[in-house]
Amino acid sequence: MLDQRPLLFATEADATLRLAKSLDAEFVALPLASAPEEFEDWRSRAADSGPRAQVVVAPWLVTPEPPGRSELVNVDPAEWRRRFELPYLLWNFSLGAASRCVADGGAIVGVVQAPAALDAPGFTPELAISDGVLSLIRSLAAAEGSRGVRSNLVTTPIGLVESDLVAPAPPLAGFPGTIEEHVAGAVRTLLCSDAIGLTGRVLSADGGRSL
Repeated sequence: MLDQRPLLFATEADATLRLAKSLDAEFVALPLASAPEEFEDWRSRAADSGPRAQVVVAPWLVTPEPPGRSELVNVDPAEWRRRFELPYLLWNFSLGAASRCVADGGAIVGVVQAPAALDAPGFTPELAISDGVLSLIRSLAAAEGSRGVRSNLVTTPIGLVESDLVAPAPPLAGFPGTIEEHVAGAVRTLLCSDAIGLTGRVLSADGGRSL
């Protein structure tokens, strides 16, 4: 019988462990983005996890503090590799593993940290990751749709943007939101059978900040 419990591929950050608990998901730890030599071995082992009806992918930052805003002109090659190239490569490997593990008729949901346009200055590497991940999600939606697999994305500013905003606050209170309610709720929405007609879509769990 197909296991209906979500499978969560994620880095071992406090936020992702809380997400696993909120979703009652089986947690499978990803290697650190700083250890690309481990990616291929991890993907080979992860392929043994399927088939699963629901797979969630969340290669989040594991640093206790947000990366901090940096003007693009001041981002040197080493920082660009650390903040974009290696994390994005980990996304490629983890979404590839998800596509192998998800069963026919199943659902894949990615959860990526992304600032709204109003908050984007200084977060070019993170914004590039979220835009690239959305393209990967839509590629999966096109490639796996023939077997009934849905592939969608949740974005959240948690871990990047603090609540002391300069521009007007979002329509809903509580920005930037919580893992247990806002993020997990958006993930459950995309995983549930009522979302059967949704694929290649993105939900921004940010209280309306990205309107």
